[in-house]
Amino acid sequence: MNLDELVQEDRVHRSIYLDPAIFDAEMERIFHRTWVFVGHESEVPQPGDYRTVRIGRQPLILSRHTDGSLHVLLNRCMHRGALVCRAERGNTTAFRCMYHGWVYDTQGRLIGVPFPGGYGPDFRLEDYGLRKVPRVASYRGFVFASLAPEGPDLLEYLGQAKDYLDLILDAAPEGTITVRSGVEKYHFPANWKLQIENLLDGYHPNFTHQIAFEIAEERKGASGRKANSEGSGALTRSFPGGHAVLDYRQTNRGYRAGDRRWAAYRERLVQRLGEKRAEEVLTADIQLFIFPNLFFQNARQHYRVVIPRGPELTEVQAFPYTLDGAPEELNRQQVQSLSWWASPAAFGQPDDLEAFVRVQEGLYGEAAPWVLFSRGLHREKRLPGGEVVGDITDEVPQRGIYRAWKEWMSRGE
Repeated sequence: MNLDELVQEDRVHRSIYLDPAIFDAEMERIFHRTWVFVGHESEVPQPGDYRTVRIGRQPLILSRHTDGSLHVLLNRCMHRGALVCRAERGNTTAFRCMYHGWVYDTQGRLIGVPFPGGYGPDFRLEDYGLRKVPRVASYRGFVFASLAPEGPDLLEYLGQAKDYLDLILDAAPEGTITVRSGVEKYHFPANWKLQIENLLDGYHPNFTHQIAFEIAEERKGASGRKANSEGSGALTRSFPGGHAVLDYRQTNRGYRAGDRRWAAYRERLVQRLGEKRAEEVLTADIQLFIFPNLFFQNARQHYRVVIPRGPELTEVQAFPYTLDGAPEELNRQQVQSLSWWASPAAFGQPDDLEAFVRVQEGLYGEAAPWVLFSRGLHREKRLPGGEVVGDITDEVPQRGIYRAWKEWMSRGE
């Protein structure tokens, strides 16, 4: 695999979306080595709570043990390899394999085997516990795991993206969020990277979502059309490591600022954060991507996890969250906004899914092997610390993602 022939400064080769061997390498070199988000602490608040997740192809369980500790366990029986937990989430005192009845507690210890005498005197339960992910770390309730035993710690990995995550989470008067409002799921028959590129693409909305914007203007008197126009003042930002931001703060789209209904909410933020920081939070309108597959949109109060299922199959899970201490009406309004725009049958999301399918089919055209990401390359600004900034319609984030993609992929050669 010659990565220089696959990823260039302003383009990538179509094969990175099609080739099963490249997909396999992505799972091994990117998902199995980076820090990958596996869940929020509020999803498993009580002892015995769990949810099943994936890192790449690896099936995992995020569980809360009886002592309150969090564990990320390989969801694979140590006997014959069956999943020990099939449910997406729940509460249990133990995980029992349905095949031969081996039983594990919520921190992964093997605590029971039917007819143990059949294994002889040297068989020890403590040798056959569920395997644990080598590294687990949490930042402000967001739990990340890494299958790599060594590497940068989580804060080092997040880098400058942490500042924008703080900006999103500081909108909660209590400084925390709760993720228990359900999940929107959708699948599409195309490569996972198309969704990543799209989430950070300020160039497409005025065209792909033209009808949705017209409906929004009729219903609400405003849409995102102007903010996603060249020269609007909105910016794209790329950071080392592949993290990126769409930054609409210069377009006055702050969705909480100036609304009299939220006066008490604003005052609570001022008390906790101070006037300056509270104003920064209230006027924030950003979309944050944490490489390789976690995306936040604070204006619709949700995050999405992009889950590769194959070279041409992707699952996306969108989780609305509530701001702890914020007015119930504000939280409800933002969750409804997500349903209006980003659910599988909403006004915006189906447009994107149609685009992904058309791109995936078009990539089979062998005579045109390159996908272009050159927009704004001549005018982007490189700042100290590795940040790159461009117009909202520029492909700054996409170029940054593929720099990181190439770097991680090269480590396995």
